[in-house]
Amino acid sequence: MNWLGDHSSDWLPGINSGLTSRAVLTTSERTVAVGKDGAPLLLAIDDPLILDYEPHLAGTLNGVTYYGVRCPEIAGLNYEALRPVLVQLDSDGFIPVSAAMQVLDFIEEHRFCGRCGKETSASVSDRGRHCEPCGLTQYPRISPCVIVLITRGDEILLARAPRFVDGMYSTLAGFVEAGESAEHACHREIREEVGVRIKSPVYQGSQSWPFKHSLMLGYWAEWDSGEIEIDGEEIVDAQWFHIKKLPKLPPHASISRGMIDAYVKYRLN
Repeated sequence: MNWLGDHSSDWLPGINSGLTSRAVLTTSERTVAVGKDGAPLLLAIDDPLILDYEPHLAGTLNGVTYYGVRCPEIAGLNYEALRPVLVQLDSDGFIPVSAAMQVLDFIEEHRFCGRCGKETSASVSDRGRHCEPCGLTQYPRISPCVIVLITRGDEILLARAPRFVDGMYSTLAGFVEAGESAEHACHREIREEVGVRIKSPVYQGSQSWPFKHSLMLGYWAEWDSGEIEIDGEEIVDAQWFHIKKLPKLPPHASISRGMIDAYVKYRLN
């Protein structure tokens, strides 16, 4: 299986060990500065364009240390939304941009303490934000989310959410709730969203996905029983599709597409 960010073993989050440094420019609207080719614009950390803004360490990959810089759009630069920028990249491009965006989002969203309301500052010992008055330290948020490929022989159950582009169907997904395991979340989400029951889910892999702060936990499960029933709100359509007649699918960058492609290849071999 293959999807962005899944196979790099050299990413060192929060570590400054590179021989060179580069900065990813983002805005509070989560757009990214890009070059003429549409790829993220990676500036030197001492570039005059960003000297007035604080760089925040994301991590090191392949000898390059990456920082995130959040500032208003700079005249003369081009900006694009995060999603179309990310899905065109390979893993080595995806990881530092995704990490920088998540670090910057965390800092922007935790400028003040959630317990006493006082201003926070960067922790001196780790990646957290610390509140000196009450002692609370908060850390970059990670939200586990299960994403499940449901199969029935040569058929795959795919669904549409209201936010999807026209004609696109994907695997089913949902956030893990407090007190439950990822496997329990698989069973619950499938029953809630499409009304069917599945057999024991089998773990396939994971993907960090910055929309927002999600850690996608991929599972494959065989259909067990039940007919499709949707609520028309979270899911507006769901169908069984034959592997030779699939609808428009998510981009290859996603773990959803990776699991679908792997299952189709398995059934056709």
